[in-house]
Amino acid sequence: MKGPSFGDIYYLEEDASVLGSDPFKADLVVRDVEVEPMQAKILVDHQSGGYILQNLEGATSVNGQQVEESCSLECGDRIFAGDSVLEFVERDHLREHFHRNIQRLINQDHLTGLLAKNRFDEQFEHSLEFVRERDLPLSVLMCDIDNLKKINDSYGHLLGEFTVAEIGRLIQESLDSEDAYATRFGGDEYQIVLPNLTKSEAVEVAEEIRVRIEDYVFEHNSVLANPTLSLGVATYPEDSDERDELTRAADEALYRAKDAGGNTTRR
Repeated sequence: MKGPSFGDIYYLEEDASVLGSDPFKADLVVRDVEVEPMQAKILVDHQSGGYILQNLEGATSVNGQQVEESCSLECGDRIFAGDSVLEFVERDHLREHFHRNIQRLINQDHLTGLLAKNRFDEQFEHSLEFVRERDLPLSVLMCDIDNLKKINDSYGHLLGEFTVAEIGRLIQESLDSEDAYATRFGGDEYQIVLPNLTKSEAVEVAEEIRVRIEDYVFEHNSVLANPTLSLGVATYPEDSDERDELTRAADEALYRAKDAGGNTTRR
């Protein structure tokens, strides 16, 4: 209901589920730097058939009342953790459909299906906080379609729009890690965050994406396009420890790729 994970839906499918900010320790991951790695646990109460919330770390409240150890949960209760508020409700298909549509409108870019830019930026900050605390690397890719203007001028903007959407889909399919995510940065640019990857590992991912775009057949209404992609790579901590500076460093590497003729990756 409130916080960086606004619009997310969590399902209680186990007898016990940990709610927290650490994706390695929590079952219900709340992307909020003010939430503890393992903030609370929600358990099935086998005697009553209901649920119990058990506080683990930090301050957790239900309906504004702080939970010292544990409390029962009723439909409609609101759980306060960090800067986030979650509503505990019984599963309802109509409500679920409504929330999924809200989640899509808030979180996804309408054309590519990638994360919306504001949601991406929130996740980026959360990932940086996570790797800083654990002394892990994080890499950023900036990508740009080399010849979109030529495609638009030759075949029209509908094919150009199709190309932008398809490249976004192919980028998403290339991110085989649950921790990685991407956004459409501008009209024909994309940004990707790769937590836990060094620069060399990120260059390998970038090259896989570049080759996939180069080899893919872009066909729309019997018209073919042949876009290519240039990519730039920057990595925390060697390039910067701030989101904007990492983006700038990756963007500068991208320009070096463009200056080299495009369809390449630079670090």
